[in-house]
Amino acid sequence: MAHGPSGGHGLVWQPLKRSDLDDLDVLLTAIEHLDEPIERHSLAHLYERFEEIDSDPEIDTILGRDGGGVPVAYGWARRVVFDVDPRRVYLSGGVHPGWRRQGIGSALLRWQIAAARRWYRDEWVEGHGPLRMICLVEDKLVEQRRLYKRSGLEPVRWFADLTRRLTDPLPEPATPPGIRIIAMREDHLEAVRLAHNEAFAEHWGNQDIDSDHWLEELTRSTSRLTWSWIAVDESSSEVVGYITNGAYEQDWPAQGYRDGWTDRLGVRPAWRGRGIARALLAASMRSYLEAGLDRAGLGVDTDHPTGAHGLYAEMGFAATNTTVLYARDETRDQVSEALEALGAAEGTAPTTSRPRRH
Repeated sequence: MAHGPSGGHGLVWQPLKRSDLDDLDVLLTAIEHLDEPIERHSLAHLYERFEEIDSDPEIDTILGRDGGGVPVAYGWARRVVFDVDPRRVYLSGGVHPGWRRQGIGSALLRWQIAAARRWYRDEWVEGHGPLRMICLVEDKLVEQRRLYKRSGLEPVRWFADLTRRLTDPLPEPATPPGIRIIAMREDHLEAVRLAHNEAFAEHWGNQDIDSDHWLEELTRSTSRLTWSWIAVDESSSEVVGYITNGAYEQDWPAQGYRDGWTDRLGVRPAWRGRGIARALLAASMRSYLEAGLDRAGLGVDTDHPTGAHGLYAEMGFAATNTTVLYARDETRDQVSEALEALGAAEGTAPTTSRPRRH
């Protein structure tokens, strides 16, 4: 596969290496300074992402440097390797403000789409569903949204960020009869994973998470098990609900407050309607308050099938930001046709090609 967007744009393109991450950190800071997104990056997260189970930087990352070696653009096509149906790839990238409006962003996105298609083609086995390419973007970033639309991705889901002040009166802890709310520990993680897979089985785009990915997620630097809780049925000792929380400290300076963030909240279907989610949220807010934080926050699908919006409103949460999910699904035949057309258009590979990894 040729490593570099078509046209080159006068840049030297190479896969990301671990030694490039400090430079990528500087590039992302410049991008965020202009775009002012709500969510910010951290260098620690870049290193974690580079080492993730799904990461293969040789085939899913790209970094463009100018003639002086300064990084000015990057792309990342993050595959979710445990997926079956659909096979998801999350596309992200950016261009330094001083290098915009030269077609680099469009070329980068085309490169990411081609990388996603090649992975899907090369890893396909019987039983795999379609390829789903996904881009997440804050609603206010209009130019980025237009780029996705021009590239054949459609807005299919909207996610609202909700927050509430911890200085406002907190809801009284009311544990439902027959349920215990206890602090999450590492030895709970597998039971919580199974509860999560059951709780989210009917949600849009959801697929079961395996043990390795679950452990990876809950041991990241942003995860806070000490702020996380589970609901246990007293008669059976089963985990029937859970809430996992984190701290995204890189976002705090820009947003002007320190918040605890709920990454996942779920209740198994047979135990819904008893106030378990409310009790888990109340326990989390008290954890945040004890940690000296200012607010509680969470994100929710605006088409949430369990009607969670009413619960969040009752507990004092209000919307502060919206993120749009753009997606494009392609069948195996469509992927093959697109790659054949790309190969015909490119002709022979440019000199920046590299051997495939096996």
